[in-house]
Amino acid sequence: MTRPQVETPHTGKLLAALLVLPPLLLLHPSTAQAGPAGSHAERAHARALDSFRQGRFPEAYGRFVELADAGHGASARFALLMCDQGPALFGKDWDCGPEQVQDWARAAGVAAPRVVARAYPPAVPAPTAARR
Repeated sequence: MTRPQVETPHTGKLLAALLVLPPLLLLHPSTAQAGPAGSHAERAHARALDSFRQGRFPEAYGRFVELADAGHGASARFALLMCDQGPALFGKDWDCGPEQVQDWARAAGVAAPRVVARAYPPAVPAPTAARR
C-alpha cells in the first residue's frame, strides 16, 4: 500500500523549526483564551493548539485539518507540518492528499510542497499461540 508523502526542499528546516515550536506556541496570538470577541475559527484553533501542546496529536491534527480545509492559514501551516513530518516526529502517517495539501499551502501563503507516495512493506500477521 502506498501513502502520500509531502516532499519539501526544506525538510531539514522544518525539523529545525520544530525545535523552536514549543516556545512559539506560547507566543502564538491565538493561544490566549479567545474572548467573546474572538472568532469561532480562532477559538477552534486555540483548542487545536491546546491539544497539540498536551501531546494529543491525532486530535490536534483533526482540528487543524478541519480549519485548514475551511481556509484558516495558521491551522493550514500546522496541518502541512504534521502531514509532512508525521512518521518522523509523531509516529503517525496522517491522511493528506495532493489537492488538500495544495489548498492548505494556498491558505497558509506558502509554496505548495510536492506530494509523493510512501511505500510500506506488507504487514506480516502476528504468530498465533499454539493450542494445547
